[in-house]
Amino acid sequence: MTLGKTWFAAAALAATNLANAGTLNGGVFNIAFNDPNDLLAGLNLGEGSITSYYVANFFDKAVADTLTANDMVATPTNTYPAPNILSYDVNPSSLAGTGIPTGYIGGSGRSNQATTLTWASDQDHLLNASSLTASGQVGLDGVYMTRGSFTGTLLSGDYKFSYIAARNNGTNTGWTLTNNVSFASNTFDTRNISITTDGDSLAFTGELWWSPNTSAFLFGGDGSNSAGMAGTFSLISPVPAAVPLPAAAWLFGSGLFGVLASRRRKSAPIAA
Repeated sequence: MTLGKTWFAAAALAATNLANAGTLNGGVFNIAFNDPNDLLAGLNLGEGSITSYYVANFFDKAVADTLTANDMVATPTNTYPAPNILSYDVNPSSLAGTGIPTGYIGGSGRSNQATTLTWASDQDHLLNASSLTASGQVGLDGVYMTRGSFTGTLLSGDYKFSYIAARNNGTNTGWTLTNNVSFASNTFDTRNISITTDGDSLAFTGELWWSPNTSAFLFGGDGSNSAGMAGTFSLISPVPAAVPLPAAAWLFGSGLFGVLASRRRKSAPIAA
């Protein structure tokens, strides 16, 4: 009898912990470059760096899902100047049958990633935390195109946002944006992050810094993040039902953090 009760209690506890675990379902990932029309502004440039670099076009999900990489490269610079905030839809956990380009199929040059991010119950009720222990990744639908003082056009997008332990050096957090247009490349590292969780709700913000390989390729860097900070980001899930214009500007403010903090105070004590 005692053994049976003990087993039942343990099973109930396990079920409770599982129920409290978080899973990312949908959302929006926003990038706000410091200056999308001059991506070199304020950067430390090495010898041989390019002299101009700007966001020429941004293809959000609605447009990006209809284009190959070659289609994008052939598109005129018709959305310049770029919007202040580039908004990427969070992909579902399965891309099958969605029409979202993936797997570089048919030479499309596109390889969107599925979203599989989860976190355990001990990561629930975080409030402006500086770290998040999670597994999986976030797939982001959207591509931006850059041009500048070089021949040709560069595309970056179909991002995977994930934690890469090898990129956590005490300054960079390990959370990385990896490009998946044409080939995989770690484009941005992150710093000074802030995470708030409440069940399946997530607010994740921070700074985007040019990765060493991007710095060396474009900015004459020495492979040590010498180019500098590119901008800021926010990952918000789920997307609120109604967000008045201007579009997602509030995502970089404190509104959602306040909502989550309020819910946290009602549902759990705040640790000292």
